[in-house]
Amino acid sequence: MISILETCNFARLFICIKMIKRISFLIIYFSFTFLFAQQSQKEYPRDYFGSPLDIPLSYAGNFCELRGNHFHAGLDIKTDGKQGQNVYATADGYISCIRVSTYGYGKVIYIDHPNGYTTVYAHLQKFAPEIEKYVKENQYKAEKYEIELQPKPTDFVVKKGDLIALSGNTGGSAGPHVHYEIRDTHTQNAYNPFLFGYPCDDDISPLVFKVIAYPLEDTSAIEGKQTKKELYLAKEKTAYHTAKIYAQGKIGLGIQAIDKMTGTYNTYGIYKVTMSVNGSPKLSYTFDELVSGEDPYLNTFIDYPLFTKVGSRIQLLYKEPYNKLSIYSLAQDNGVIDIEEGFTYLIEIEVEDFNHNKATITIPIEGKKEAITERNLENKGIPLVANRDNMYKTDQASVFFPENTFFHDTFIEVQQKGDTLSVNAPIQPLQKQYNVVFNATKYTSEELPYVCIASVRGKKAKKYYQNTYRKGNILTSRVKTLGKFVLTTDKQAPTVKALNFSKAKNNIAKLDKLKVSVTDNFSGIGKYTATINGKWVLMEYEHKENLLFFTLADKYFTEEEEYLFELTVADKVGNQTTLSIPLVYKP
Repeated sequence: MISILETCNFARLFICIKMIKRISFLIIYFSFTFLFAQQSQKEYPRDYFGSPLDIPLSYAGNFCELRGNHFHAGLDIKTDGKQGQNVYATADGYISCIRVSTYGYGKVIYIDHPNGYTTVYAHLQKFAPEIEKYVKENQYKAEKYEIELQPKPTDFVVKKGDLIALSGNTGGSAGPHVHYEIRDTHTQNAYNPFLFGYPCDDDISPLVFKVIAYPLEDTSAIEGKQTKKELYLAKEKTAYHTAKIYAQGKIGLGIQAIDKMTGTYNTYGIYKVTMSVNGSPKLSYTFDELVSGEDPYLNTFIDYPLFTKVGSRIQLLYKEPYNKLSIYSLAQDNGVIDIEEGFTYLIEIEVEDFNHNKATITIPIEGKKEAITERNLENKGIPLVANRDNMYKTDQASVFFPENTFFHDTFIEVQQKGDTLSVNAPIQPLQKQYNVVFNATKYTSEELPYVCIASVRGKKAKKYYQNTYRKGNILTSRVKTLGKFVLTTDKQAPTVKALNFSKAKNNIAKLDKLKVSVTDNFSGIGKYTATINGKWVLMEYEHKENLLFFTLADKYFTEEEEYLFELTVADKVGNQTTLSIPLVYKP
């Protein structure tokens, strides 16, 4: 039997345990609340980072501009239209990573700083002498141009203002500049450098070019139609407005807008957009931070079908369910506006740049239910469930979509007519690549090495090489666009031509580089290898100029010795050309 005293003690213990659990919960809750408040009110050190250049800062591109399949993760800093400007570490730290690549960021340096940030300096021409020596030693050791190195924290310690490189135009750069980023070292999220005090000379309000309204459901319509409608814009200084439109059901809006800065003709991305309905905030996003890994969602943020058709990027002021971007501070009802019959709505959109220059857009809408005279076209094909693998086969080909290739369920048509494989769906962005597979049994064993997969685009049905992998007669390509694909052959080898030396002019004593032009008519340059007297030498590839070059200072030359320079260049199918020229060194 349990006594009354024991019962009371148990009761007290039970109450104490509940109180401890409640207090623990409150401690945890307020701890997380405090941390969240700290994060939501993040302060950025405005005087910590210096300038990466010793010329006045002017920008060719700003943070989070909309680029091809990605947001621009930093500032493109002008270098007076030339290469070779000194590039400096913007704060104390150490070089944590160095990459050299033909495309993308080209030659790039990453510096980790003790305050938890990493700065990135891209499209460099060459590195500072000590760093350049380290990189080339590793390139020669690996016998390859493209390389990624992660030095020890003690290898390259830098102070604010130390020379780290010369500016250039390497990689995917379209002109000489320095691409500069500030990232969180732990998460690799990129931040808007303007938050850190970099100058932004801008007293010009953003410019708005288009406003488009979108019916979002089968029962929605704008002016009696289920198709998107571009609204006529009138402008008075920085205020834009449209005529009243009639709508019904759930609709969304989108805008095309850019920003300008003082003293330059460049155009830039906008910084902030806020939309209100009848005075109540509905949606807002700001480009302060780009979360690592969210680039694929760029195409869910824009009107992708319109972009593929005319190249205009309309920023949607509503969130599709599969848009996972973290830029939104408010997205009530995902920005969708529910228009009811007999009610009027005043939509106000504020477009802002980093210096708080603003443009406003006013859109009056009246709810009016009317017969829908123009409906969206019905989808063709068979249903595809996005969150599972999907395989489709024809007589001589197949298509494999891994799960979540598409952002959402859709309809798909896979057909083969003759040699052409068609893969069609309603126009939409893809989240990742899928496989196109052909059986090439119709080709002879002699022809097969030259066979590859090509996409077919345009009114003239032009063929474009797709990276092709072979396993016997089976050819596979991983692609990220829908459309038409065929098997084709490429038997033409690259064209290789020495530019500043030849068999007749082979004295290299007064040269600093050996320059070779390399071009290919279809699949593009794939591999290249150069040797001097049988020993591998480093050729740097500048694809925008179709140029390979060897820096003579990489090797010690003497008057007594004779040299044989050999360069073999292969295209992506495997066709090869070899250039062989004897050299002498006679000062």
